[in-house]
Amino acid sequence: MAVLTQGRLPKLAPDVIHRERLSLWLADHADFPLRLLAAPAGCGKTTALALYATRSRFPAAYVALGAGAGAAEIRAALGEALGLNAADDDQTLLAALGALGRREILVDEADRASHEGRELLQRLVFDGPENVTFVYAARTREFFDTTRLISLGLAALCGGARLAFTADEAARFVDSSRVVRGDERDVARLVIDTDGWPFALCSIVRDAASCGRTLDGAVERWQRGSAGLINDFVEAAFADQDPALAARARRFFDGEAIDDATLDRLEARGMFVQLVDGVCRPYRVIARLARAASPAPTGTLMPFAVELFGTPQVRINGQRVEWVRRRDGQILTFLALRPSGRASRRELIRAFWPDADPLLGAQSLRSACSTMRRALAAVVGHGVLANYVSFGDEIALNLELFAVDARRVRAHIADADDACARGDADAAAEHAAAALRIVRGPFLDGEVFSALAPFADELADGLARMEGCLPA
Repeated sequence: MAVLTQGRLPKLAPDVIHRERLSLWLADHADFPLRLLAAPAGCGKTTALALYATRSRFPAAYVALGAGAGAAEIRAALGEALGLNAADDDQTLLAALGALGRREILVDEADRASHEGRELLQRLVFDGPENVTFVYAARTREFFDTTRLISLGLAALCGGARLAFTADEAARFVDSSRVVRGDERDVARLVIDTDGWPFALCSIVRDAASCGRTLDGAVERWQRGSAGLINDFVEAAFADQDPALAARARRFFDGEAIDDATLDRLEARGMFVQLVDGVCRPYRVIARLARAASPAPTGTLMPFAVELFGTPQVRINGQRVEWVRRRDGQILTFLALRPSGRASRRELIRAFWPDADPLLGAQSLRSACSTMRRALAAVVGHGVLANYVSFGDEIALNLELFAVDARRVRAHIADADDACARGDADAAAEHAAAALRIVRGPFLDGEVFSALAPFADELADGLARMEGCLPA
């Protein structure tokens, strides 16, 4: 069994990016006794845990389990990670945990524990003290009674769909890789073709970078050159699965129809099957190993590219959004840079019409929403517009469908600052260079409206630090 404390977190690739969205989810659910990351191999669970541990509000201890880890081994691992005396039984361990201050315990590969070990992991959630919360990462949500924990409000689940790369995150990873990607369509197609599966997406980008190629045709090149690697990866993940179920999965990847009950088992056990719009299907890059590559489904939504350096513009599939009024674009920019991509109508009125009569401010916002809706629908169609933005009590962007260059710059700055803090000058320089490469002109062409002045100041300070991170 591998045992690693907070001071010995897993070593990460030098080009890894911090995916703030996942850390925010973990932080927002920090009061649940259990946060479960349950997704197939290669979904970035270990990376998410390691990066979250460096930014957690509370002291975090990390433990990775080996195959067949029993209760005694888990107790010993937790004791070492937390600096506790050896616990010979569960009750002693629980008492020792209760004497600690607020702690978070991150258990990686939790489903590799033995039956006895899994019983202990479940008991820690049910009977553990309130000052200690747990994050378990596993390939399957079935390794103990997760459904019951969720129904009791004791657990929150983060599955493969949430762990998948968004277009914005993929663009930021490509920024770090030094791949020439052309326009936003290259990244959008990459996310679609890989389902955002981190193993495939990151491997494809790194492969393109190592060959000095663009993303055009990168998926097909990677599949042809790495078919053996992909098969080995799948076989390693299936090694401790039921052989009959693994055989059914392989036939499903080859295009054979199987019954719904088996599909549900494959999805629940993290066997590279995902539930999309109520239908189970395998990850595309795995299924394509046995079948000719097929185009992306026509119903797949392309993301918007929001470019805020130089002349601001919003584009999708190469087509530019033409705003009726300048204020409409400013409101979308304001939303695109909010942490959640949303703001209440009152917040927007206060930001854009601070001195107006409340009734007149509300009327101005209604008018702006109407013209924004028309401008966006002109390029995506009214039928799918609700997938991108909602106009209710809050105006909200679906940030998974917006790739915002200024958000990527800010994230690279944060990654560079983190790398500096841990003494990794090379990684800091890579992220600094990635941030500076995106900046093709002044933020908002130098005409920053008052609602974004704090963001612009933060950005300017960060970019100045990035200049200092680069080698002389």
